[in-house]
Amino acid sequence: MSKISRIFTSFVTGSVVVLASVTTPAVAGAGPGDSAPPDELVDQFGVEEIATSAEVTGQRSMFGGGTETTIRVGPITAEPHEDGEHGAADGHGTTRASDDGPHGPEERDHGTHTTVAAPVPTPCWVVSCYVTSMEPDLTYADGSSANYDTDIMLHHAVLFDRSRQDVTCGDEALGLAGQRIFASGNERTGGMLPDGYGVRLGPAPLTWSVIELMNFAPESQEVYFDLTIEHEPTLFNRDITPVTPVWLDAANCTFDSYHSVPEGESVTNWQWESTIAGTFHAAGGHVHDGGESLTLHNRSTGEEICPSHAGYGTDPAYLGHIESMSVCSDGDLGDVAEGDVLELESVYDSHYAQDDAMSIMIGYVEEAS
Repeated sequence: MSKISRIFTSFVTGSVVVLASVTTPAVAGAGPGDSAPPDELVDQFGVEEIATSAEVTGQRSMFGGGTETTIRVGPITAEPHEDGEHGAADGHGTTRASDDGPHGPEERDHGTHTTVAAPVPTPCWVVSCYVTSMEPDLTYADGSSANYDTDIMLHHAVLFDRSRQDVTCGDEALGLAGQRIFASGNERTGGMLPDGYGVRLGPAPLTWSVIELMNFAPESQEVYFDLTIEHEPTLFNRDITPVTPVWLDAANCTFDSYHSVPEGESVTNWQWESTIAGTFHAAGGHVHDGGESLTLHNRSTGEEICPSHAGYGTDPAYLGHIESMSVCSDGDLGDVAEGDVLELESVYDSHYAQDDAMSIMIGYVEEAS
């Protein structure tokens, strides 16, 4: 079985900037080195603070080539939950996604949201790089894990690259944010690729993030969003083929990606007519508590490209909440042609009605030349 790589982000720096800029159109309003969020989007994302503290905290060469870089964003102060009930809903004893019946805790969480925007420093120096692996986490200053069992969760984190136009929302208001590269919920599943593929970004360090936390404690908490990234230089690298991130979302081109699901079983379908052609090599989904699966279909060809399944009930730190999403990364998942209809099929079995459910999948496509 081939080694699995995880996608995150990279920057194009140094002497390669001019070469890359001829093939990578920048988003309107983005200037060189501008990794801050566009001012006109801050309010629409609900950003309460611009976090300026983000740094590379470690870097080492890996056996067999490549570099592993650790990036830390923070500290981020999660505001206290001072009103109403406190604490995350305890889901111990609830069903797993493989069992019959609703999934996740029987009650909603009671907590306070904090949303920040932050730059993400480049893991690459002198030359651009292909990013082949990423591992996200939410931690405290001492490196220990911050999770439901410590009264906090990573509601979601999204990375944008302002040097590129988003594939599915480039012409919408959200397109000003740049290309959506990667996202993680509290399950902290990285986007994954098989060996030989990577994400190349540029032409300048224009990558930034929106990070939303949910604090269940009556006091504030300081946490960090950590990234461990593996990457290889693009210069003279003939071993890696670039892929394009394609964001697919049941509430696409909105600033919160929320959609509604009823109590009990439900299916939500969303379609997009593809504007690109190529081959999917990896894909992975994100749903909230109650989510069971998220499947990508090519309705024009009849192919099932990726079924992504939610996992519950095996890690005590999650208190029965969603803790994993399966990914698809074994070989060629399926082809897409311009004009093909791609459809997301999202299945929930929730203990309660939700108006803030999510159904998101990112696919990584080797575009046809």
